[in-house]
Order: sequence, then C-alpha cells, then structure tokens
Amino acid sequence: MAAYVCTTALVTGGASGIGRAIVEALCADGVRVFLADLDQDRAEEAVGMITRGGGAAEAHCVDVADSAGVTRLFSVLRGRCDRLDLLVNCAAIMGATTFIDDMSDREWDRVITVNLTGTFYCCREAVRWMKEHRHGRIINFSSVAALMPTPGAIHYSTSKAGVAQLTKTLAREVARYNLRVNAVAPGYVETPMLFKLDVKFKEQILRRTPLGRFALPNEIAALVRFLASPEADFFTGQVLSPNGGLVM
Repeated sequence: MAAYVCTTALVTGGASGIGRAIVEALCADGVRVFLADLDQDRAEEAVGMITRGGGAAEAHCVDVADSAGVTRLFSVLRGRCDRLDLLVNCAAIMGATTFIDDMSDREWDRVITVNLTGTFYCCREAVRWMKEHRHGRIINFSSVAALMPTPGAIHYSTSKAGVAQLTKTLAREVARYNLRVNAVAPGYVETPMLFKLDVKFKEQILRRTPLGRFALPNEIAALVRFLASPEADFFTGQVLSPNGGLVM
C-alpha cells in the first residue's frame, strides 16, 4: 500500500469494533488520528494502547447526534491541526429489534438521529473545513442492511440506506472542490454490535453467506485504508459492500 495522502484523520465511533480497527490501521500507517466517541473511558483506553505502541492518537468525547457538540469538536480540532485530510463516520447504534407496529417515536428518532443525522452533522463540518484546502476524503458507514430487507430493524436499515444516498449526493456536490466521498456497507462483522443479535438470526445469516463466516474488523479497516489512499483517487460516490456474498 502506497503512502497515505492524509496525515490527519477523524474517526467517529472509534473506541471499539470496526471504528477501533480503523483507528489502529491508520495509526500504523503514520496518520495522526482524532478518535471521537461517546464513551470517553473506552476512547482513552484505546488511545493509551495506541500511543504506547508508537501511534499518534487523541481521544475526544462527542455525541454525534448533538449538532452543537459536533461543531465544538471541529472547533477544537481546528486548534489542534492545520487541516483535516480524512473523516470516517463510523459512529452508529443498532437499536432494539422491534417491528413497526410496536416501534415508538423515540426509538425511531434515536436510531435515525445517531446514524443518519449524526453523519450529516460531521460531513457538514468536515466539508466546510476541507473546502478551504481543496483536499480531503470522507468515508461514511452504511450497511448491508441498506441493501437487503431486515425485518425488525426498519429504523436501522432506513438510516443506513439514507447514509448511502447522502454519500452519493454529497460526492456530486463537493467533487468540484477536489473532495471525495465514499461509503462502506459491511455485512455482518464480529463486533460487540453483532454479539447482541439473536443466536438463531446469526446462524441464519451464516447459512445465507457463501463464504460461511462473519467479517473481521481489520478486513473492513483494510477497505477504509484503500479508500483513503492515492490508489482510490478516482473513486467517489461509491458504496462498497464487503459482505461475504450475502448480497451480490
């Protein structure tokens, strides 16, 4: 893999799971990473391990569903570095498994606000900054749930489908500023989010997946590394789905 275009990156939801794997991969390549997460303790734990290993990372606490909080985060980052080269929007929640006739307004709003609106908030601040330098990459996280019906998760599936369309529309808006926007729509990955799913449902997914296993976080991080690299200079507005053949 060639050297990175970027030297600074912000990864939301970077304290665990896929986000943490991305932070570790970027730091291993010499990128200075700002790890933003709602769980301050876990974020600081992750950063501690990374810095002890020689990586450059900082922990920041943020609720991506809070517009003012996201604005404050970017204000802090502007004081910490001259420019932001990469934003990875990985922060997300699954929400409770609930069918539409039993789903409350609050549950619907919570998932949509974190997954979709939170991505919008972070993209908006990043674009404002990246436009100043006419340089930058944004990588959003959609999901295979955006590509296939997932009963009991209409809030999650809808939020991730929204992220996919946000990605494509934003890519068209900002291409003239030399900014690239892509999305990753992973299949089922061995993360704490997966562990919460029903055992029978996970068995069903494995039977339907031609490769017969779940993805590993580092496999998803490898795709993010590619999208952030010079080799992906001609990629924008794409939604790439590493899902083991679950959806083709």
